Amino acid sequence: MEILAPAGTKESFIAAIKAGANSIYVGLKDFNARKNANNLNLYDLQVLTDYAHSQKVKVYLTLNILIKHEEINGAVQIIAQISQVGVDAVIVQDLGLARIIRDCFPGLRLHASTQMACHNSSGAKVLAALGFKRVVLARELTLSEIKTITKSNKNIEYEIFAHGALCFSISGMCLFSSFIGGLSGNRGRCTQPCRRIWHSKKASGYLFSPKDLELFDYLDKIQKTGVCSLKIEGRMRSSEYVYRAVSQYKTGKRTADYARQKSSCLFSGRDDKLFEPDKAQCLGIKIGEFPDFKAEIGDRLRIVNPKTDSNTVFKYGGETPDFEGFEKGNPVYLTGSGDFDEIALSKKLNAIYAAHIRRDISLKASSNQYTNLIARVWPSPEKKAEKLWFKIDDVEWLKFLDSKNIIFAVNQNNLRQIPQNVMVELPPFIAERDINDYKRIDAKGYVLNNIAHIDIAGEHAEKIAGPYLYVWNAYAARALTDLGVSKFFTAWEDDTLNIRRLKFPLIVNLFGKPVITRSRMLTKEHDYGAVVSDKKDIELDQFMEGNLSLLVTKIPVMLFNAKEKLKSIGINEFCLDLSYIKPDEKFLKELMRAYAANTNFEISSKFNFKRGVK
Repeated sequence: MEILAPAGTKESFIAAIKAGANSIYVGLKDFNARKNANNLNLYDLQVLTDYAHSQKVKVYLTLNILIKHEEINGAVQIIAQISQVGVDAVIVQDLGLARIIRDCFPGLRLHASTQMACHNSSGAKVLAALGFKRVVLARELTLSEIKTITKSNKNIEYEIFAHGALCFSISGMCLFSSFIGGLSGNRGRCTQPCRRIWHSKKASGYLFSPKDLELFDYLDKIQKTGVCSLKIEGRMRSSEYVYRAVSQYKTGKRTADYARQKSSCLFSGRDDKLFEPDKAQCLGIKIGEFPDFKAEIGDRLRIVNPKTDSNTVFKYGGETPDFEGFEKGNPVYLTGSGDFDEIALSKKLNAIYAAHIRRDISLKASSNQYTNLIARVWPSPEKKAEKLWFKIDDVEWLKFLDSKNIIFAVNQNNLRQIPQNVMVELPPFIAERDINDYKRIDAKGYVLNNIAHIDIAGEHAEKIAGPYLYVWNAYAARALTDLGVSKFFTAWEDDTLNIRRLKFPLIVNLFGKPVITRSRMLTKEHDYGAVVSDKKDIELDQFMEGNLSLLVTKIPVMLFNAKEKLKSIGINEFCLDLSYIKPDEKFLKELMRAYAANTNFEISSKFNFKRGVK
């Protein structure tokens, strides 16, 4: 079984090979989901790929973010260059970029990123048909689910995370960082608000910060599932961490990686101690409390002040440091051993670079052949009358709505209450055991929020791409058009500049409370109600949908005052999303008055629409 190691630095790359990794995944400066890692430049990629191949180690390049329409040309230029380097695969989230690679760079092998949120057999089936050779399954799956998925479709390889950090939200469905400050996890800029202190009437602490994943004890069971690759998370971590983590899975002997406490997450059943809100899930092994701790000279330590949620990392020099802002009793963690020889890694790197024979890589813009993919797909839009959709998740809203344009957002709570003659919106997460429940729905049309929904929705029904089946560029729209999709919701976190560049049939949510995280890890025991951050004035509501825990914005996103500008660029379909709002005729009348007047509520948000998303 392949052991796939992370490398956010050149030193980590060498450490991974030294520890016995079969393959390594890396990112360049742009278009990868670890924007804050050191990453590599194109020459580094060439040198290290050549060296890895000399050691019979494969290299996978991450291009695993959503790409705005204006960025496509830059992304294609990078693809043209890395195709000359000889990487063994590219890991992709954006459907448009994947389509370009498949059609214009057939020599590049496609792997579907975990950011695509593939969590069931339908998703794997569709991705295989789209030309992906491997899929990185969602981290929240159980052993039983993984077995079912791998056995159901053998036309694609399966990779799972076996070690490293866990996002409490399902990857690819998290808008947490994006909502708070416009720094999108789907764009590689997550600020990790889940690791902060949050408060509610029921609890306070690190409510959304889980332990790290470790499946070391289940290697024999994984071998029998059909999974071909074990992935270690950690492109933001040290070369020592990479070496120790890879060594553990390569030798079968447990090692300390100086990371967070470990959990098998949901793999072997629910871990009741996956979250421990009263403890800061800091990287490191606790070795004492300030100023009483024992460490060796050269060890890397972290001291934490839980009251201020602050920490500092330092190299121990033999004397107790005097840090301002830290108090007696603050915990101290060991984050790295002074015995780890980083100097040897640097010497090895210098030797590799000195011996490398440089090959010319074209820096010229690649052929624009890929633009033919979207040429004449969508004719110039006709001027049409304004169309307003209403999205609901509670049938009680129908008492107050006089409209034929109803979208019913179905989930595990309301699955048996679907009204007649409505569009049905499928939820972004559908567990393997629930697929048939959704396949039995007979609707006139569907709003799709995951690539799996292409297989789940009725074959001949109308299909609209929902806000979580991301379409940030025309190439993604083309890929979905070929799968029967006729219209496209803009993403909740997209901004006005990008939306203006999308010249295909769009529907814009002008009102609603978007779901910013979906978690399978949190249970009813973690239902905190409204939560507030201690860092910013951000308040969120928590809802349970079946076994999923959702965080939803407390104040609504509202773009009524942008409606006329959107109409001026050819967008004439809009939606008012009433999900997660209690049916109320008085509120609806107030909402429709604001819609008619093109005015927003005083207390509302524009999300990233005006400020932009990075």
